[in-house]
Amino acid sequence: MVSKSTSGSWPVDTPGGRVHAEWCHDAPMTREGSLLFFFQFPAAGGRWADLIKNIPLTYRSNNASHPRDVIGTLLLSVLNGHWRYAHINSVRGDGVNPSLLGMGRTVSEDVVRRALKKMDEAAALAWMDEQNRAAITPILFLPWILDIDNTVKPLHGHQEGAEIGYNPHKPGRPSHNYHSYFVANLRLCLGVEVLPGKQHSAKLGLPGLWRILDAMPRPHWPTLIRGDCAYGVESILLQCEERNVPYLFKLKHTLNVKRLVRTCLRQSQWEDAGDGWQCMESHLRLHGWSRKRRVILVREAPAVAPVGEGKRRRRDPFQPPLAEGEGWDARPHPWSGRIAVLVTSEEAEGGFSAAASVRHYRERADAENIIDEAKNQWGWSGYTTQQIAPCRIMAAFIALVCNWWNLYVRFYDGTHHREAICADLFNHPAALSPLRSGSSRPALMQGVGRRVESGGQKHIRVSILHEKAGVITAAIRRISGEISHLARAAEQWSAEERWKLFLVRIFRRYFGGKRPLGFHPGGELLLSG
Repeated sequence: MVSKSTSGSWPVDTPGGRVHAEWCHDAPMTREGSLLFFFQFPAAGGRWADLIKNIPLTYRSNNASHPRDVIGTLLLSVLNGHWRYAHINSVRGDGVNPSLLGMGRTVSEDVVRRALKKMDEAAALAWMDEQNRAAITPILFLPWILDIDNTVKPLHGHQEGAEIGYNPHKPGRPSHNYHSYFVANLRLCLGVEVLPGKQHSAKLGLPGLWRILDAMPRPHWPTLIRGDCAYGVESILLQCEERNVPYLFKLKHTLNVKRLVRTCLRQSQWEDAGDGWQCMESHLRLHGWSRKRRVILVREAPAVAPVGEGKRRRRDPFQPPLAEGEGWDARPHPWSGRIAVLVTSEEAEGGFSAAASVRHYRERADAENIIDEAKNQWGWSGYTTQQIAPCRIMAAFIALVCNWWNLYVRFYDGTHHREAICADLFNHPAALSPLRSGSSRPALMQGVGRRVESGGQKHIRVSILHEKAGVITAAIRRISGEISHLARAAEQWSAEERWKLFLVRIFRRYFGGKRPLGFHPGGELLLSG
């Protein structure tokens, strides 16, 4: 006797009335049906095929999993926003997306962990660096700024490298340190170095940066490297100067820096730096420095700086500003507003003017947003194993997938960045376009997909459950249609040439009419068409 729970239909009484329920196990289905349009992007640009071709992972057993299945399972896990290997089991029931990636099947979390442990660390990291460079290097022929920063990843076990170091949010908690490098404004991750918890010093992250830059053509090197006060030390400044790379770092308020500040506050050569700030150039040689270096002092304009003793309060915006030099000698420390000191390259050596340097350093705050997105929305805070090598490989892999996704979403609007998860993507009150701001991954991934085979063809029927399903559908059709058009028109081109074509299309406003080296002569005709 066949149970009603496995075949046929049976009546079910609900508050909305009686319905007849039945199980359907015939058609493969997925909760992320819209992912097929994202897979179209790396497939058309040759990135997925190149990634799979160079996997530093081999098995001898005939019963072992294919390396493509391991990497494909990891890709699905990262795209779904997982941060633990145990979450991989949730994608094993996906009956549609694995076949779209050319996978034979999804693998378990244990297979993934053993595969990462099996990989040679140096070969795997070189593989990831090569894939990341190939994906974003073609757009770096124009002047660009490199942001470097360090973030702490707290750990809760006895993992390799779990040491008690600098951890401002959870003092005493063992951690790893992620020394990361980003392309400013475009929010693309150039690379990441995972070090033990005690290796939080900024200079320890520089070898990884130089390894990445040395593998790039010199014309593609950054116009400026900038970082916070942890990078304003002699060893880092010397490395930048030896490689002739302009830099912009903040200085800690040491004794000699404070003396310079007191001296400059009594002078009147402050110039406007915009947004309520003033700046002044000077030169300084600290103890331990090999020579004098150019520094820029930045202070709040007197009209907006806090005044008074005791409780800090801001000056009335309607009160006339304090005249330059007025009251500066009344007290030993008359200034109560914020002030910072930046160290930078000489202007004659490729540096920027004082006002431009102040503006560039204010824009460095966006690096904190990139790190927050990578940790809390893309899995940098998770995927932890007992060995540190798999953690390094996973951090680099997550950065690569994050770059692919950001490039894919920019196909719709190349002037704005959409975070993976934040406010509702399609309910932003000030947005003229539904993809103008907000989270991109839930809106552009989540849709029930069902695979149907008819007449020798495979069809994927996607149902968007979002209340703005019509808007989402129109956006996806626009992106997919343009990728299809460019891929068909350039099908005789090499994969590298097609990828450059995609990047030129995505960053057409950023390029300003310029084209990367080796851009196909017929590309202009395709873009104009």
